[in-house]
Amino acid sequence: MVEDGLPTSESGNTIQIRESIAAHLEALAERLREEGWYARVIVSEGQAALLRVNPLAPPLNDDLSLRRDQAGLWWFCWSFGDRIAHVDNLDIAAARIAQVLGRPEP
Repeated sequence: MVEDGLPTSESGNTIQIRESIAAHLEALAERLREEGWYARVIVSEGQAALLRVNPLAPPLNDDLSLRRDQAGLWWFCWSFGDRIAHVDNLDIAAARIAQVLGRPEP
């Protein structure tokens, strides 16, 4: 079942899912900040949390999200849907983001 674009748990608790998504995105944002990125998590009512990365380089911006695959595993994903890394792999996610969007200026 999908509610407001988010998968619901069996109990239908979309709020807990949103909070979990925001927490995973915040962990990635913190990891990216350690590397010199500007990153923030945006949570709005009725929508999944999004992570805006490196707004100092507008052509290289992207909004990242979490999506669940058919097996129920959560992944960091690009705005166009391709997977970046599993939510437990912050270092891999940060490295792939830097590879695609470029390294932030010191």
